[in-house]
Amino acid sequence: MSYRLLKVRSVNLGWLLLMALLMTMQILMLNAGLVVAKLVLVVCFLAGLPFEVTLVTTALFASNQLLNQNDLLLLTAWRRFKKHWLPLIGMELLLVVIWAPFGDVGFSSALINLVTVPRHMMDNFVMYRHYWLVVVFICYLIVLTLFMFVTYRVVNSIINRHEPRRHGLKTLWQFQRVFIRPFIRLMVPVVIIDEAVIFGFRALSTMISSQSLGKLISIVIMIILITFTVMALSCLMVAIVWEALGQPSFTPVFDNYDATHTMAWFPTGLVLLLVALFSLQAFHFSSPASESTTVAHRGAIENNGVPNTLDSLEKTVKHNPSYVEIDVQETSDGKFVVCHNQTVREARNGKTENIQKTSLKKLTTVKVNEDGRKTYLTDLADYLKVAKSFKQRVIVEIKVTPDDSKNLAKRFVKQYGNTLVANRDFVHTMNYHTVSELKKLSPNLIVGYIVPFNLVSIKKLPADFYSVQAIGLGKTIVQQAHSIGAPVFAWTPNHLSQMQLMRVYGVDGQITDRLNVLQEMNREQPSRFNWAIIQSLISQFI
Repeated sequence: MSYRLLKVRSVNLGWLLLMALLMTMQILMLNAGLVVAKLVLVVCFLAGLPFEVTLVTTALFASNQLLNQNDLLLLTAWRRFKKHWLPLIGMELLLVVIWAPFGDVGFSSALINLVTVPRHMMDNFVMYRHYWLVVVFICYLIVLTLFMFVTYRVVNSIINRHEPRRHGLKTLWQFQRVFIRPFIRLMVPVVIIDEAVIFGFRALSTMISSQSLGKLISIVIMIILITFTVMALSCLMVAIVWEALGQPSFTPVFDNYDATHTMAWFPTGLVLLLVALFSLQAFHFSSPASESTTVAHRGAIENNGVPNTLDSLEKTVKHNPSYVEIDVQETSDGKFVVCHNQTVREARNGKTENIQKTSLKKLTTVKVNEDGRKTYLTDLADYLKVAKSFKQRVIVEIKVTPDDSKNLAKRFVKQYGNTLVANRDFVHTMNYHTVSELKKLSPNLIVGYIVPFNLVSIKKLPADFYSVQAIGLGKTIVQQAHSIGAPVFAWTPNHLSQMQLMRVYGVDGQITDRLNVLQEMNREQPSRFNWAIIQSLISQFI
């Protein structure tokens, strides 16, 4: 059906123009500056998409006579667009929101990373993130349902088909299938095919000894996958309209002497050229960053000991990580114990202790158990002392909870500030108020912000460095941090493929449970990262 639609010249040219705009945006997004040009392209794309939807809807129900008169078809679509432009724009904005979690299609990720969230809201979200995630999920479902309802109503209004209002589960499913069925039938296979090709190339790349050959194969694969993915995305929009209209049959008959059914080879070639230019330029800009700073998550390497304890530290330092990262929490007497969870279970009697409601003295007598290993909890002061004896630098994560004292930052700096500065150790936390307080109390202390999610601007959240979650990480947030001179640490990539992808994204360090794998990855040749470059670029579309 999509192929038959593309034989209509006006639909074909409109589709190719949108693809050309999309690929031009992608090319410009690889370069800094040119903000006005980028905004113009975004506006043109956002204005062109609803008109193309109107044109497709009109063509699906047009007579053969109208389909063979290209100018009249465009005029008819334009008149209908002027009548329904407002709900069409609303439908498009809802689609942008829906698509945000899946890919940035050249502009949405960059725009989302410009969103500024007040600091107190960020801290509130982190503190009660389990509740907020449920709220966000429910809101997303509401927006998705609203999009399907609006799309169903708008495209049927374009062809002047007004069905009676109905309610019930059957009607709800009628709206839901507008997006869900095309998504399952088109995008799921596309994702599977893209990932399978990339996985196969990753396996193949280990057998390619020539860097030039590996680069050539990478660029060819990239061009094919991007073309295939962009075509699938355009077909998805057509499929959504087709579903909303009740899957009408479309069997046009073109005049033999008319050229309206011929493919527009020039714009098609232009789109392919833009895809090739994007692939070449993107491959050049996406070369892997220098070796990642190695950080042992929770001071341990896989199962070499109980995390966040001296037991694992003494074994981990033998592998020479750049840093060990540990978690600390405030105790009831205003001191800090090295521990990740708010509660700990005593290995001897099974009794549970709440960190914030128990003194440090009592907690250091608690023996914890993990994978059959038993050891005592550690005072932060003792941990830093032992780390110093091994000349091991430390990144301390302060776990902030609703039960902490109001003077948490002040107490922390008073007890450990000078030691951390003298040892050139770092501190980071997911609570931005604490970041600000620590920096104010101890200007020489290196303080980082753990970004809770990668969909906000960090330019209004200054810190000495940023720790960002590997899941969902993209280049935009890394570039933002680097633009203000702050390094970026990714947490917690534990697979070689994830670590390679982080290198391509340009992160400066990686916090991992598998330090040995990270160190091995740092010694790999640049050609081993070609697959990750392709993966990073394909993820911009899906």
